[in-house]
Amino acid sequence: MSPSVDSKEEIQFRTAPFDPRFPNTNQTRYCYTSFLDYHRCQKARGTDYEPCQYFKRVYTSMCPNAWVEKWNTQIEEGTFAGKI
Repeated sequence: MSPSVDSKEEIQFRTAPFDPRFPNTNQTRYCYTSFLDYHRCQKARGTDYEPCQYFKRVYTSMCPNAWVEKWNTQIEEGTFAGKI
């Protein structure tokens, strides 16, 4: 057998940490707020600012992919309702 078949990478899955602003089980608002915070952070600090990636990890973990795709399309078209 080849060495690549025998070796396995250990992958760690993480979800967003608890946020006391959103204590209830419905995490929709946490998802949306993290999406806005990520884009606000990038707008204020630039796309290369590493701490902005925290918000991206949170919304990527919490939000359904269809929502994120829709919001990104709306941002590109200039029809997004959120204040970024």
